[in-house]
Amino acid sequence: MEKARQIHDRYYEIADRHLSNVSLANTFQAKTGVSKVYGAVGTSALVVSMVFFNIAAPLLVNLTGFGYAAYATMNAIESPGKEDDAQWLTYWVVYGFLNVLEYFTGFITYWVPFYFVFKLVFVIWLMLPSTRGAEQLYNKGLKTMINHMSCTSSAPTSAAAPAPKTNSTVPASAAANLKTE
Repeated sequence: MEKARQIHDRYYEIADRHLSNVSLANTFQAKTGVSKVYGAVGTSALVVSMVFFNIAAPLLVNLTGFGYAAYATMNAIESPGKEDDAQWLTYWVVYGFLNVLEYFTGFITYWVPFYFVFKLVFVIWLMLPSTRGAEQLYNKGLKTMINHMSCTSSAPTSAAAPAPKTNSTVPASAAANLKTE
């Protein structure tokens, strides 16, 4: 039992230290008298339970995907470094791609049990700076697909010869007609 208490105290201290930087958590603790750590754990447990039982799950998962990411993106924009900017730009590209994909496959995902639980875990994995899931997914799959699509779309569509380059202000088609006369 003492070992469990030590583990609890260690994680409580870590969470308290991180939540001390969040003004909303400090305000919550000051107004309610409830520890900000317990407030955060309770709120997280409530959201996960609601997603698990599919009570407003699409809304909660998308709020998680948009809410924290928007907050972190604003902080990244204001920070002097560019590393976090790239992380959050990549996140938004991947998240946007997945939402478009989900829109077209919604009739299938409707039948997947616990789909929103899986999506919540996946979205958290995408956004966590410790996992950098969005960067991994982008570099391993999405980047290749986008590059392939841009290469095929920029290929010439006809077998016609390219227009001759001229140094004059005469359009290339008019210059070609002048040479044939």
